[in-house]
Amino acid sequence: ADVAQALLIMITNNIGQVAYLNAQLHGCKNIFFIGNFLRHNQISCRRLAYAIKFWSKGEMEATFFKHEGYFGALGTFLHSAFGESLDILLDSVMK
Repeated sequence: ADVAQALLIMITNNIGQVAYLNAQLHGCKNIFFIGNFLRHNQISCRRLAYAIKFWSKGEMEATFFKHEGYFGALGTFLHSAFGESLDILLDSVMK
């Protein structure tokens, strides 16, 4: 059980670091996590939130969706419908 928990924490911290680096590369302040893996996995949610806070020195925040399946499908649909222009569309909507 200890080895499994250590592996989970290690992988989750790695995901948090990669998410932080991508957010920094694209100039994002909020990082949204979706996926069935996080639905009932409080350990990973806490570790992801901690990793984002640690790597960003408190400047970025991790957010977890309650209806992650819906938002994952919505993101896939928007990407397939708008392709590369999706970022431009979302930037214009968010301003």
